[in-house]
Amino acid sequence: MRRSRRGGHGGLEFGGSGEDSFVAVVVTKLTGALLFILLLTMVIMALLPKAIDLPSSEGGEEKAAPTPLAIATPEMLPEAIAGRPYVVALASTGGSGPIRWAIDGKLPDGLTFDPTSAQLRGTPRVGTPEPAALLLRATDGMDRTSQATRLVVYESDRPLTTPSKWAPHLPPIPWRAWLEQGVGFLILWLVYLVGMNTLASLQRHSLASQSAEDDLERNVRRRFTSYRWMVRLASIGAAATLAVWLVQQRA
Repeated sequence: MRRSRRGGHGGLEFGGSGEDSFVAVVVTKLTGALLFILLLTMVIMALLPKAIDLPSSEGGEEKAAPTPLAIATPEMLPEAIAGRPYVVALASTGGSGPIRWAIDGKLPDGLTFDPTSAQLRGTPRVGTPEPAALLLRATDGMDRTSQATRLVVYESDRPLTTPSKWAPHLPPIPWRAWLEQGVGFLILWLVYLVGMNTLASLQRHSLASQSAEDDLERNVRRRFTSYRWMVRLASIGAAATLAVWLVQQRA
């Protein structure tokens, strides 16, 4: 470097090519250092989030651990009715992988279990006198569980029908036993009394409606007297027939 005094002014001037080479080397090294620092900063900034997220990701894996396998189906299955379709699906919670089901115990007639769909389906034929005891079993290949449950099948109500005509079902009357005990004679006596009283009432009514003539009155009395004898003879004949029948039954 040297001083110059051209035109009365002094100034500094760089010398020859040696000084220019020194400046170029310094600038090159500074530029390389800056680039290295910038690259190192970018690498650190890229690796820093992964280092921060690493503990949280491990904690997330702990939270995502599978829960124990459990059967969610209630201990008392929905009631079934004989003669009507029935479908119920078994349910579970927790576990890992597909669940395989099985049922131990005797199913009501008409019901079957499908392990693939975990459904108990069918049409019960008859009602059960008491709840059917069943054991549900489930497994996911690693864990297994079981639960006792019950199923009730009720008899279906008979449909209401309206009869075309009223046909009462009266209990049979034990006429034969009554006649053998002598009740027939009592019935004949009551019929005889009713008949005689009826004839007496009719006779009084006929006499009151007729004119007071002796011939007409005698005719009315004679006619009703014959009616009374007919009732007496019919009652005696019925009593005799009943007596003969009783003798034959006891012989």
